Parts: sequence; structure tokens; C-alpha cells
Amino acid sequence: LLTASAIQAAEPAARRPDTERLAHACAGCHGTNGHSLAPTPSIAGKPEDEFIAAMREFKSGQRVSSIMNRIAHAYTDEDFLHMAQFFANR
Repeated sequence: LLTASAIQAAEPAARRPDTERLAHACAGCHGTNGHSLAPTPSIAGKPEDEFIAAMREFKSGQRVSSIMNRIAHAYTDEDFLHMAQFFANR
């Protein structure tokens, strides 16, 4: 029985997402490491399931935001998971 960590460790580095790069793309609006100083919500410390649900809702159009609806389309569910893990621990 393989754990998710063992499977990910076996995955070629070229196929693993660059989580830092994914998270850095959010910094312009949500602040460094998700700590916003602007009216944009902070995403640091957001529970993983809430982050993933919000991103899926933006992507599907179920949750409306002129910016986030367009941005969410660029990411996969795997990207959402990696970003959620990154920001939950900030």
C-alpha cells in the first residue's frame, strides 16, 4: 500500500507543480504568503477544503468575481490542492 507521499516522491520532478510559483502568482492581490494588506481577502491560514471549494466555484462560475473567475481557469484541481496546502500553513 503506497501513501500519497510515496506516490508523489516517485513522480518525476518535471511533473510536480512548483507550489512556490503557484502561490507567488496570488501575492499581487492577496499579499506575500496570503497575508493581504489591501481590501482583498487574506488567504493565509484558510482551511484547505474551503480554499479548494472557493477555487472550484470561481472556475465553474458558481461564485462570481470578475478577476478570480478568469484566474481560476488557469489552474487544475491538483494545483488547487497544492495551493491550499501552501496557504493553510501560513
